[in-house]
Amino acid sequence: MRETYIPQYLDVPERFIVFTPDEMIVVIAPLGIVTVFVNFVVAIVAAGACFYALRKFKQGGPLTRVLWRAYWLLPSDYLGLKATPPSYLRQLAG
Repeated sequence: MRETYIPQYLDVPERFIVFTPDEMIVVIAPLGIVTVFVNFVVAIVAAGACFYALRKFKQGGPLTRVLWRAYWLLPSDYLGLKATPPSYLRQLAG
């Protein structure tokens, strides 16, 4: 019989080992790329740095917080959002 995991809270993010899916991608991608081109030890350091940077960027919030910061920090044409005004417009008439 197969056991089903029931989370304690409804908003608990899905985890693979100890990583959420976005953190897993941020760790696996540098680990694979840097291992092929440089060295495994350097790849572990790069993956750890990317993981730390993503955790700092999210600061305990969901992945949408990264998109929110990208909206405010990157140029307005970078994300290509059409329904929102550019971030440099701080006061809107209306």
